[in-house]
Amino acid sequence: MRTSLSIILLATACSEYDLKGKTEAPGTETAEPQIEVDPQLVDFGTRRLTPGLSDAEVVKVRNIGAAELLVESVALLDATGPFSVTTLSGVTLQPEEETSFVVTWSPTALGTDIGQAHVQSLDPDRPVVAVELTGEVTEDNDTGEPDTTAPDIVLNPTHHDFGMLDAGTSDTMTLEIHNAGDADLVVDSITFAPSSSDLSFNPNHSINGSFPWVIAPGATLQTHVDYAPTDDTGDNATVTVVSDDPDESEAIASQTGNARPFEGFSTGWYIHDDGLAYETTSSGSHPVDHHGDHDLYWYEISGAHGLVDSSDPETDFEILRDFVITMAGSPSVVSGPLSFSSGSSLATFEFATFTYILCDFWIEPGEDPARYEVSAGSVDDGIQVMVNAEILGHMGLGESPTSWSLASVGRPGEVNTLVVILVDDSRVDRYLRDLAFYKDGVMVE
Repeated sequence: MRTSLSIILLATACSEYDLKGKTEAPGTETAEPQIEVDPQLVDFGTRRLTPGLSDAEVVKVRNIGAAELLVESVALLDATGPFSVTTLSGVTLQPEEETSFVVTWSPTALGTDIGQAHVQSLDPDRPVVAVELTGEVTEDNDTGEPDTTAPDIVLNPTHHDFGMLDAGTSDTMTLEIHNAGDADLVVDSITFAPSSSDLSFNPNHSINGSFPWVIAPGATLQTHVDYAPTDDTGDNATVTVVSDDPDESEAIASQTGNARPFEGFSTGWYIHDDGLAYETTSSGSHPVDHHGDHDLYWYEISGAHGLVDSSDPETDFEILRDFVITMAGSPSVVSGPLSFSSGSSLATFEFATFTYILCDFWIEPGEDPARYEVSAGSVDDGIQVMVNAEILGHMGLGESPTSWSLASVGRPGEVNTLVVILVDDSRVDRYLRDLAFYKDGVMVE
């Protein structure tokens, strides 16, 4: 029986945030983990009894909830039967992460074998998930008829995501080459194709020897893929194993990873202010007729039109982000709420200045984005607040301090981007006061 083993263990980096202030935010709902086990029925089918021959199947365990899940153990209901499971205990899964264990069936007599594997975790609703196991042996293998035997290659895992690492750190994953067949597996060669030198492959020749490798039925060889990101460009690679498996002469496993270019919560503030006045009368579809008019953002100069009327916000937001970072230079260190101010001498509603404030920031995997918000104290004449290609809202002259939740736009385990555009459309002042991030009501640096 051909099987495919896949264990995906995502390595995530943790960081401490600098917190200031004493204001507590109103309570939010507590995020919970949720387990998913697939399959919950492992049917090995029907075959003849062959002494020493085993079949193996993979069972995936995934966290589909919003908080980290601790998988405590996997155990058989009847530990003396023909089934066995690989060890899986004390594994913590972040949301959307998965791992797996292997069930092996080694029948010793004719008839039907049944069993259960119990997956125990800290899922509050399903602390124990039962996986049903079954297999049937219909006749002995002493009839004198020739048996058809063959090797069966299984790569484990077939995909591995290193997750988001800090630049300058490294991680290693083990790629297993397993023979699940009933004849020797001959591995002739392995090809490694990475997108950059940040990913490398170690065939472990000091232990495995030189090619060709001969892997006996039920045996496993281990190789390794190393990841040491040097920038924040995503990386990927494939490992292609060439063998004499009659059904799968080339078995492929893939790896991916990325890095964030800063430590802690944020990069700091990128600020671009050229102080130039730009005409705001060139479009009849976007007339400017009051202070902080939202049509003003259509005239901003990045080429993204402030996402106003955008048919492709993701692409336009990337244009906007690249423009600000290119023009702003190095970011400023966050030491408190950001304030910006200067004088103004604009002809009312006919011209405008645009000041851009950008910040890349990090939400830990498994964290609830609803715990975060962006807040501003006051503006003249207006601001537009954007996060991850979505316009969160606006604030105008004379409005009370305003905050915007990241509940629907924050992306845990990723680098997020905030862009604020301050517009001024008339003399005498222009300013933005007390722009800051807050987590649970406390300012985040």
